[in-house]
Amino acid sequence: MGAEPGVTVPERPRTSVVAEAPPPQFGATLALIFLLPLYFQVFQYLADLPLLWAFAKVSPLLLAPLVLLGLLRLRLPHTGLTFLVLLYVLLAAPILSMLQLQNDLVEGLGSTVKVWSLTFYFAAVASLVAFRVTEATLTRVLLGFALSSFVLLWVLWVTVPASMYGLKPAGQTIFLWDQEREERLLLPFAFGLIGVFWLARRFAQRPAVWPVLLIILAFVLMFTILKYRTVIAATALIVLWGMSEGFRRRAPTLFWGLVLGGGALGAAALLILSSLVVGTVQESLGGSLLVRQNSTKVLLQFLGEDPIRWVFGVGGTTEISRIGITDILRTRDFFFADLGWLGLIGEYGVIGSLLLLLLHLAALLETRRAAKLSPTPMRQALQDFVVYVLATSVVLSLVLTPGQIVTVLAIAVWMQRAASPDLPHGGQRQAQSRLKSAVPEPGERRAIA
Repeated sequence: MGAEPGVTVPERPRTSVVAEAPPPQFGATLALIFLLPLYFQVFQYLADLPLLWAFAKVSPLLLAPLVLLGLLRLRLPHTGLTFLVLLYVLLAAPILSMLQLQNDLVEGLGSTVKVWSLTFYFAAVASLVAFRVTEATLTRVLLGFALSSFVLLWVLWVTVPASMYGLKPAGQTIFLWDQEREERLLLPFAFGLIGVFWLARRFAQRPAVWPVLLIILAFVLMFTILKYRTVIAATALIVLWGMSEGFRRRAPTLFWGLVLGGGALGAAALLILSSLVVGTVQESLGGSLLVRQNSTKVLLQFLGEDPIRWVFGVGGTTEISRIGITDILRTRDFFFADLGWLGLIGEYGVIGSLLLLLLHLAALLETRRAAKLSPTPMRQALQDFVVYVLATSVVLSLVLTPGQIVTVLAIAVWMQRAASPDLPHGGQRQAQSRLKSAVPEPGERRAIA
């Protein structure tokens, strides 16, 4: 039917079916290449490169604007818990070190440098939002760093002469030497581990030969160059768990039957052979086992002198302290970080250790939620990395590189906002609503200032 004379028919509004293109990622990629090594504390212990080492130490201060941006503009979950942890490790621990370890104010505050990176939780989310990073870009950069880690490991191994190893004590160089393992490299390897976990999860979702070959190559490099037993053992178990995901779903009864049966056989074999190999094991562990045994005995004796030390800890000392922890305990080669949970309790007490554990469990919770919302290999790999940190905390202190875990926590929280506006559970929906008003939609151009 035609329109009546003199009547104007309004034109229908035209709707576009073309989705808005994602924001340009060149600047975001450059920002990630610069910021992620700082957030993951890649240079924290590279004393062989003094300029980068010093830059890493002060990077939490230099990134304070991003910290404030994330803190003041983004209503993030776990802010209260993060604040409690920061208050304890930045205020309570220095005071305790002044009372228990005879530090002065400067020395007490100096002992907190290693935990400044806990503020990276706020900075990491703020940078992901401010630079409008996409998840695909983040994944590419993380995998690029993972590949670079293994390439650098191999290049250093074949180019650095043997005379460079063992010239400085552990903690002052990455080129180590000991009688049991001889030459080995102690490179920061968080990116490399995330890459290996990604390969395992990628294989579980889309089985292929190349992920298996790359995993084998990665373990060959770790066995021959890193030679860090705790890291390799934990990584191997987590990789096997990740690769078996499809098998667990298809035949859970058979899988757990094999696990329990294999575990029982392994335990029986261990009991039978323990009397035969105990001496060999002790010889293979060599000096590292002896140092840990001696440090454990000395620390237990020191903590037992005053029950308050068990509850609140004694704080820490620094290299500039007039009286170091080795002077107080009258032992050489003592490091809190070498004693896992006992060292953590010695430094921060049961209270501080529980707060730090809760923060790590928050990271595990958020990475699990992010992986459930969208089970991509990278999201699952980040969850595996948190499991790895918790598993190795028996030997490696949780405050060795705390920036890593809060950065993974930040990424997981950010990923949940990007994945879906509707979270299935109450706690998730509450966290989502807190982020919803603060984090712009993918196509939104609202400025964050």
